[in-house]
Amino acid sequence: MTGRVVYAVLPLLGGALLAAQAPINARLRTALDSPLGSAVVSFTTGLAVLLIALVVTGQAGNLADVGGGPWWAYLGGGIGAFFVVVGLLAVPQVGVTVTFVAVIAGQLMAAAVIDRFGLLGVEAVAVTWERITAVVLVGVALVLLLRR
Repeated sequence: MTGRVVYAVLPLLGGALLAAQAPINARLRTALDSPLGSAVVSFTTGLAVLLIALVVTGQAGNLADVGGGPWWAYLGGGIGAFFVVVGLLAVPQVGVTVTFVAVIAGQLMAAAVIDRFGLLGVEAVAVTWERITAVVLVGVALVLLLRR
């Protein structure tokens, strides 16, 4: 596979796993009877996996330089925690499909703004009718799924 295909397939796999993560975490929430408690267990498991991977691969990088980046570079973990808790709350109420179409719609809208203005250290990308159409179509999908 070419590099571009690999880097398109990896997020596709990641997205599929995220879709599975939401009902898995929802089941953990049922077992623990706590959205925040199940999020803590989920992140603790993730931390354990990452620590093992760090030791096995030896790819610690420059962990001693933590704090050397811009303040917003350290928000990812908090955003991930918010995402997990939102999934724990939304999936039992609206289902996995609606939850993730809403997630994708939110991601696309934010990504379009980030791309357009070159925010958060990425290079600016021009707005095209194809990009606008893609975002609008996902928004239409969300509206259709929310209809009774």
